[in-house]
Amino acid sequence: MNASPAQKHVPPAGPVLSLILIGLVILSALQYYRAVKIQRFLEPALALSQPRNQFTKNVNQIFDSEFGMQPVRGLKVKSNAIFMDLSLLFFPDGTVKASAKEDLRKLAHVFLALMRDDHMRSEINLILVIGRYPSSGVSRATALERLKVQQVTGIIQDSLFQIEPELGIRYSPYFAVSALPMDSHAPERDVVEFRFIPSEFLHIEVLDRLEKYSK
Repeated sequence: MNASPAQKHVPPAGPVLSLILIGLVILSALQYYRAVKIQRFLEPALALSQPRNQFTKNVNQIFDSEFGMQPVRGLKVKSNAIFMDLSLLFFPDGTVKASAKEDLRKLAHVFLALMRDDHMRSEINLILVIGRYPSSGVSRATALERLKVQQVTGIIQDSLFQIEPELGIRYSPYFAVSALPMDSHAPERDVVEFRFIPSEFLHIEVLDRLEKYSK
């Protein structure tokens, strides 16, 4: 029986199947090549961020052990710092709240736990107690605002040392107060920041993790 004209133009099944298999192999190879390239890019990036991420994770764990797992209004850990609203400590007229001592006690316990951990302490060069003041350039009003903020941050630091004397006796060299200028409408005006300045040891950890990618 003679084949119809349409059947004469249909290619044999064997070569078609072979071409499909070859195409799948090439496509798989391309996908594998792209995955390897992405992995080679991501691994150094993860190596770079992992020590800092682990440090933040450890701070969060210690923070949660003191303040509980539920968010604390006016108090949070973010990246390499702890932020505390001044409203937790002071009334609008500047008088100290009765609950301030308890909040500072828990915060002092957080810092003490960090300092007692040899590895965590080795990753901290300094803890800056930062307050911010509105700046309008070089003026008497700006200077007075700066002194006022420095006084407040100094009181907060001294309160932590009084609540936990070990913190002040053994670890006071790790603390420093600072007043930074800011825009008068910035939300950080009524916030005190405890910023962790990383030590050389943390940078060395990053370099050690990156070393294998430079070979």
